[in-house]
Amino acid sequence: MIYLICSILTSVLVVSYFKLFDRYRVNTFQAIVVNYLTCAIMGNAMSHKPVVTTAFWLEQWFPYTLILGCLFISVFYAISQTAQKIGVSVSMVAAKLSVAIPVCVALFAFNESITLLKILGIILSMVAVYFISKTNSNQQKGSLQLILPVLVFAGSGCIDTLLNFISQHFIPPFETNDILSMVFLTAFMIGSLALSYALFTGKTSFSSKSILWGVALGIPNYLCMYFLLKTLDSFKEASVVLPINNIGIVMCTTLVGMFFFKEQLIKINYWGLLIAICSIILLSL
Repeated sequence: MIYLICSILTSVLVVSYFKLFDRYRVNTFQAIVVNYLTCAIMGNAMSHKPVVTTAFWLEQWFPYTLILGCLFISVFYAISQTAQKIGVSVSMVAAKLSVAIPVCVALFAFNESITLLKILGIILSMVAVYFISKTNSNQQKGSLQLILPVLVFAGSGCIDTLLNFISQHFIPPFETNDILSMVFLTAFMIGSLALSYALFTGKTSFSSKSILWGVALGIPNYLCMYFLLKTLDSFKEASVVLPINNIGIVMCTTLVGMFFFKEQLIKINYWGLLIAICSIILLSL
């Protein structure tokens, strides 16, 4: 249970940083790249035997870390843009409603129990993403407001699905820290290439404060992934654990957005939040 609580708290802290980046004019992408280097270093430091000193490319789980690394940096950036342009509550509702995707996979691929309630929960999750992404007519308009939450929803679902697959097949005998450190190292390398191109072509200039903020972001970001995998390993049945984890994150993030960042929700957003909670509860039954 302690792993579950820690996963919720660190996840809320991560998304809250994105609003702080916007407030203090931090270059978000640069901070994200530094964040992944921090995560990779933490993973190696917490491992009994640093994975970078081994022939990690020969391990069975290595191809999955490459896929996850690509997903991590792209989805994380989408979450940051959603948090800054629409709100932290919207970003986390979209990200955590994506539990419908790994639940579907768990039901069919891992032969976990399927019920009409879970099917209803999956359908409601789609409705909730749409409702929660709606804004006032005087706020920013355009397809971006729908595209960003949908990208976060789909990408986060793919990440949770792969993490569950890795937890089911490779942990144990392999260490959580070993696998996570390679995922984060891959994300850092991909981000570094993109950042180097932007710097070389003059599309951006490096900001030194991105280093400090990136390190501050990286610590809870690594821990939330670590605690999630430890939670999955402890409880085993992902179709129960992931919804409980996500409903906690959705509730806490919404409260943080309202009370700390003064985010205003309109009526349809409240309906979306209510539907989201109902969806996650149904998925956990």
